Amino acid sequence: MDITLLICEKCDKKFIQPKYACPNCHNGDLIEKKTSGKGTIYSFTTIYTAPEMFTSQVPYHIVLVDLDNGPRITARMVDGEPIIDRKVELVDIENSVYWFSINKD
Repeated sequence: MDITLLICEKCDKKFIQPKYACPNCHNGDLIEKKTSGKGTIYSFTTIYTAPEMFTSQVPYHIVLVDLDNGPRITARMVDGEPIIDRKVELVDIENSVYWFSINKD
């Protein structure tokens, strides 16, 4: 699954939506670019005590993913154990939450 990045025309900073101006230089000229949803786990944490609306999902993993062609993003794991430097791929975006799975390649 691809991911849409926003790229600032002025400073070339890459980030994910929703943004209306560059968080780095505040320029409003942004370009949309589709890129691979593949990346590498940079860091993670496992949630055992969650807010009430998520208690049925515990334990669950929150991961920081360095996208192959983009920025680092916060996401959830769909399956598998997160391991730092493990390759993952985007499988869904739901309510602005990015869901990753272990890359089978």
